[in-house]
Amino acid sequence: MEKIFLDILRPDDWHVHLREGEVLSNVLPFTYENFGSALIMPNLDIPITNISLADNYYNEICKQIPKAAKFTPNMTLYLTDCLSKDEIRKVSTHKHIKAIKMYPKGATTNSDSGISDFKNFYHLFEVMEESGVILSIHGEVTDEKVDVFERESVFIEKVLTKIIKQFPNLKIVLEHITSSDAVNFINEQSMVAATITIHHLMVNRNIMLSKGIRPDFYCAPILKTEYDRRALVQAAISGDRKFFLGTDSAPHVEGKKIASCGCAGIFSSPLAIPLLIQLFEEHSSLKKIEPFASKNGRAFYGLRQHKDRVRYVKRPKSIEVIKDIKTSDGKIKVFNPYNEIYWEKEN
Repeated sequence: MEKIFLDILRPDDWHVHLREGEVLSNVLPFTYENFGSALIMPNLDIPITNISLADNYYNEICKQIPKAAKFTPNMTLYLTDCLSKDEIRKVSTHKHIKAIKMYPKGATTNSDSGISDFKNFYHLFEVMEESGVILSIHGEVTDEKVDVFERESVFIEKVLTKIIKQFPNLKIVLEHITSSDAVNFINEQSMVAATITIHHLMVNRNIMLSKGIRPDFYCAPILKTEYDRRALVQAAISGDRKFFLGTDSAPHVEGKKIASCGCAGIFSSPLAIPLLIQLFEEHSSLKKIEPFASKNGRAFYGLRQHKDRVRYVKRPKSIEVIKDIKTSDGKIKVFNPYNEIYWEKEN
């Protein structure tokens, strides 16, 4: 059988959680081995709320990246009321900090320092708009009166549309979109882009709930319907410059996932690109992987395109893949909804 290859510009991950300490050491290799760069989220136990903390975290990450690795960590700041206008202006020219991340209070892991009243931050959005600093948004309301499956759509209607109206030139990334409503909204915007995760492209809420609760598929924002999943797939394979890959890979040890109050998060970094290739292949869209995974994000963030390419090869038989990684606190399960994977990176 003749080998089937896919050559693409080195992909980037525009939304990843690397954690810290031992977990960082265990998960970081899967990111620098598979991606040319990644946008690192700031929601650590002690949030990355200023440039000094971001620089320290950047240095901690860089110490663990081999010199031969072609990888750049891009950093973010956690938006809190401690952030000043002067700090935002400094971010606009900072070499490694590429965005400021806005979390609604209580929306996801380590979001207790997040925002309750968005209007209180309009004065900072104004400086971000003037300085060209990108606002990265976890787009959900956290009002318990709003159904958990509707929180993204309500956020777009009640919060995001008002921010855009007030600051029409503010560059925004609506992170890890999950719904057809979000896709339609992004299609109507000029200054707003969106990341899409591997897991939201591949699985829906039935898989998480219909045959018993499967906590390994629990994430925030939560999985939506099959109709929504298909809308996300169509957005990803469209090649549209406003959609790009952000895995939202978020490792949690088994004891924190399978618990009376389990953590939201899916660890997808190890198999992200092979899974993506196989999904695009199923939709006869292999030629559209490069815009989604390699080009669109860099263009939106104003970065030069990669020049080096990577090759993936399709094997005639299913390959053996990693199922979990071990830490002193327990296992971290690797996301893989396929029974069989055929694509792997050629070294």
